[in-house]
Amino acid sequence: MGMAKLYCFALVLVLAFGLSSSARVPRGREHYVKFINNLSNKVLNVNCKNQKPYIDLELQILLPKEEYEFKYIVGRDVAFSCDLRHGFTSKAFPVSDRAITRECGGNHCNWKAQDDGVYLLNPKTNQYKFKFGWGK
Repeated sequence: MGMAKLYCFALVLVLAFGLSSSARVPRGREHYVKFINNLSNKVLNVNCKNQKPYIDLELQILLPKEEYEFKYIVGRDVAFSCDLRHGFTSKAFPVSDRAITRECGGNHCNWKAQDDGVYLLNPKTNQYKFKFGWGK
């Protein structure tokens, strides 16, 4: 009877330490990226990918005024870039590097596609700032 109590006590300790250590595993910070189609009556194609590990978020087709948002966990291997296209013009750019996320001012980056290029929201001024022109 004494050994059974000892085994039960040991099992309770193992479970308690296992649960408490798993509760302390740091969760990665979530980051959100949003695209808004503000083009004049044009469809915007958005295709975002991460290279390692390879993640393709698949093509998103946005009608005028539509939005698309995705989230990812910030980590060492995260390097999302997005390709925005309309007609014969496009622009590919990183959306998860430190410089861009710093400009976003937090964990939400809001991009707006307009006829003259791509803009990023400055959360301090609540104004969109021109970032990229369209390539051919």
